[in-house]
Amino acid sequence: MSTAFFNAAPRKSLVTHVEDEIRAALIEGRLEPGTRLVTKDLAESLGMSITPVREALVRFAASGVLTAEPAQSFRVPTMTVAQYSEIAEIRKSVEGLAAFNAATQISGGEIAEMQALLKKYLVAKAAKDQHLALTLNKEFRFVLYTAARMPTLLGVIEMLWLKAGPGFNYLYPEAHSASGEHHNYDDLMQALSDKQAGAARAAIEHAIEDGARIVIEALQQREEQLVAVK
Repeated sequence: MSTAFFNAAPRKSLVTHVEDEIRAALIEGRLEPGTRLVTKDLAESLGMSITPVREALVRFAASGVLTAEPAQSFRVPTMTVAQYSEIAEIRKSVEGLAAFNAATQISGGEIAEMQALLKKYLVAKAAKDQHLALTLNKEFRFVLYTAARMPTLLGVIEMLWLKAGPGFNYLYPEAHSASGEHHNYDDLMQALSDKQAGAARAAIEHAIEDGARIVIEALQQREEQLVAVK
């Protein structure tokens, strides 16, 4: 496991810091499906004792985001096609709702922030900087979802991204490109500028559909390879 994914703890609750680091790594797709997190190794990389790290990992396992394994280790779950398809359908509903509500409430400053993030994201994607692209994409989307001014809905979206995030690793392999994504985001920004709620919802739903199609194709290939091995 690369320790570059995590930062040293600041002066705040150590457990909270560990949770924040793992949450960001999952949501931004920096932890691939099947990644093993060993409590001792993670504690060393974060420069702290095992106790707060173990507590944070246990909390994620209790919510189903990670799975507990022997020898004080945890794992990012792998996902079946059926599981990812279900999450994608739910995401379309809740993220579409957030986009719909954000369209009439988003401020000019938030639109400008999204435009700046989108520009950086496209540069990172063109440079094939996968991790930076995933991070910027998450920041872009969550500015939108925060603009809906619905904290409970935002929490639901975050939980869905925790579960779906590891699958985002499949979005930017060399042989694939989310060809409709740029167009979807152009449509989204136009809808936000025009305060067209229905168009904003449609753009986000299409973006989720396009991304899910690529992830599901990768999951299908993995499932076929497992069957072939057996």
